[in-house]
Amino acid sequence: MTRDEAQALLPFHANGSLTGAEADAVAQALAEDPGLRQDLAALVALRQAMQDTPVQSPGEFGLARLMRAVEREAPAPRRFSLWQAVAAVAVIVALGQAIYIGSRPNGPAVTLAGDDSGPGLTVAFAPNATMQAISGLLTAQGLQVVDGPSALGLWRVTGDDLPAASVALAASPLVEDVEPGPGDGKD
Repeated sequence: MTRDEAQALLPFHANGSLTGAEADAVAQALAEDPGLRQDLAALVALRQAMQDTPVQSPGEFGLARLMRAVEREAPAPRRFSLWQAVAAVAVIVALGQAIYIGSRPNGPAVTLAGDDSGPGLTVAFAPNATMQAISGLLTAQGLQVVDGPSALGLWRVTGDDLPAASVALAASPLVEDVEPGPGDGKD
């Protein structure tokens, strides 16, 4: 055991709380090092002086004084103003709307500028299709969203080559159904 290790254990040795190998190692270090014995004597004297010092209670008067000091330093309860309450309600409403819109099966309803009376396709995407995957598929086929999803989850899309796009969409695992939409002359 090094001198530093023995010195670190001296308070425990003075306390009598060391046992076993640690107690034996500290005892051996004390036998070999007079400096450690002086440190131990100082610790024993300090421990004895602390035990000999009577503990005095402040009494009821001291306790009352302490409680007054604590009350003076305690922060005052915070009061919320009307604008803070209104702001909190607005945040809660905004979060509620975001959660509601985000939890819809096909994401948020999208209506893009365009004439939905012209030729187009009505597409039903698979329930597990993500917005990113849907967007990638439509972009790859040169299609644009005109409306959707409807309450039934149907999308209305349009593009330049609708017959080829219809075949490609029908072959995709992201699509459950593709039908010609109103206005394409196949009603």
